[in-house]
Amino acid sequence: MHSLDFNLNRPVHMARRDSFFERAMDLLNVPTQQMDTDERLAHITRVLALLKTSEHHGNFAAKSPQTTPPEKDFLHFLQLISHNVQSAQAMIQHQSYFEGEEGFLSQFLNARPEESAMPATHYRRRADDIIQGLWHLLQLSHQAYRNLRDAALSTLDASEADRYRRAFASANEELDAKK
Repeated sequence: MHSLDFNLNRPVHMARRDSFFERAMDLLNVPTQQMDTDERLAHITRVLALLKTSEHHGNFAAKSPQTTPPEKDFLHFLQLISHNVQSAQAMIQHQSYFEGEEGFLSQFLNARPEESAMPATHYRRRADDIIQGLWHLLQLSHQAYRNLRDAALSTLDASEADRYRRAFASANEELDAKK
């Protein structure tokens, strides 16, 4: 594919990148302390899927010759966030392996529930620490993301800006339908 092909679809990929990123950020701001382990795991898995989709579209948008260095930095930021979310997901998954009598690791280790409680708590705390660190990082990134988005939108002509708005709205409708 030629770089002009990527330039043609750049507004759509930028819109989907932004929509999926913003939805992931909204979900990362949802308190998870009161959720049970399965709910937390489903929640963080959803966040990860949104981030991966945002990253996917960001990579396509970045193939355009109009891509700016801050947009490439944002892609790196998306990867960093995704890796942190993957780490939290792993900790929550490991927690589930110790919980309940059906917990895979508890069964394998032939551990009694009271023996499994400590490792399960450890994994929960690590997941909470990772999520808390992400929350702080996202608070720092809010203005940088808005600046990036505004700068990228300012490079679009009227037709491209219209395509961006329509694709952004469409992506949000798609995400709302999946709730």
